[in-house]
Amino acid sequence: MTKTEIIQAAFKVWGEALYRTTSLSKLSASLNVTKAALYHHFKNKENLLEAMYDAYFDSVSDCLRPCIAETLKRAESGADFHGLLEAYLRINTEITGFFANNPWYFTFSLIKVYGNKKLKPDASERMRERGVDFEKMLRIEKSVNSENSYPSLFHLIFSASICMMAYLLRAMYIKGETESAGAEITEKIDDFVRRGIGFDSEKIQAMNWEALEKAAAWRENSGGGGGRRKLIEAAASVIAAVGPWSASMSMIAEKSGLSKSGLYAHFKSKQDILYQLFEGELEEAIRHARTAVGKSDIPEEQLYLAIRALESFLTSRPEFLSAISKLKTRGFDFGRKDCPTEDMREHHEKHQKIMGRIFSGIKNASGKALIDETMTLVILFILTDTLIQKPAFMDYKSIPDESFRTLYKFIALGIEYARF
Repeated sequence: MTKTEIIQAAFKVWGEALYRTTSLSKLSASLNVTKAALYHHFKNKENLLEAMYDAYFDSVSDCLRPCIAETLKRAESGADFHGLLEAYLRINTEITGFFANNPWYFTFSLIKVYGNKKLKPDASERMRERGVDFEKMLRIEKSVNSENSYPSLFHLIFSASICMMAYLLRAMYIKGETESAGAEITEKIDDFVRRGIGFDSEKIQAMNWEALEKAAAWRENSGGGGGRRKLIEAAASVIAAVGPWSASMSMIAEKSGLSKSGLYAHFKSKQDILYQLFEGELEEAIRHARTAVGKSDIPEEQLYLAIRALESFLTSRPEFLSAISKLKTRGFDFGRKDCPTEDMREHHEKHQKIMGRIFSGIKNASGKALIDETMTLVILFILTDTLIQKPAFMDYKSIPDESFRTLYKFIALGIEYARF
């Protein structure tokens, strides 16, 4: 047994549980060795995790280095914006192909790298040390496309690909279709990145953006939801700060000003709080989005109304938005055909039905829904990720309308919109 074999086993064993626990006992059992044998190679699990980070960054940078280097070389010799778009497509194809064929690395990326604020500066530096400079790529994009610097096309492509990868992989693993998953997933992601949903570009160019934005604006109800609303806000705040698994009933009780026994009078468990947090907030957000969709009968306009309605709602409740950011990458449970309990399964199905209603009113002339469940989740992921990744100097209310128009055009038309 080598160090490399231990590291690769850890990616799979700990990844199957989405890193809820990182047990050396479970890892040693999977390798059919003693824990002492693991300690011969690694001092402790933290030492092993650090080795996993090195393996992850080595593998990803080896995959990306050639096409990144080629892109930077072309850019420095005066490549135009369209050339940069083609380079982005090549880079995205490389990384989606790598992750589709190495799903445990993808799980590690979601849980331990992507969205990890503590690691973020270090992650960029680790990639730069290995010859992959994303910051330089972004600087090049700004130099040739300065009027739409936020969100960058690089960010939009990456966010969409991450989400599509997660849900397509999960669906195929549940069905047991793992042999040919890589090529099929890469093709589907590439198609969306290029063409988006495939809406009519002429109808989009004719849209009255200002009128639609005004129609979609969220206006807080004066009632405020009372004490229960404050409990949900406290729970969201704790989850946003420490994550869903580190959050405890004691933390939520302290944040809300209640005792633990007082908290249990309202919720059965921490899981119950999470369910009610999502069900209640999502129901309200969806009602607002569907009301906005009803203000037009043109699908292209309806989608923008829905996106801006959701944005307006989420930015009015930053604690809920931050909680979503902590929770969203924890829902991709590869290889598990069922939820652990009947209660969790029922809530999962309910959440899926709730989210599926967000864009269900957007239909073509023959009455067919234009946005399915996977695309609904992709749109939500891109929107929330764009909001969370906003520049530090902006608050949510100062994000330019042009930023959301750019986001919408990417969803509706893919990177083709940037060619017009």
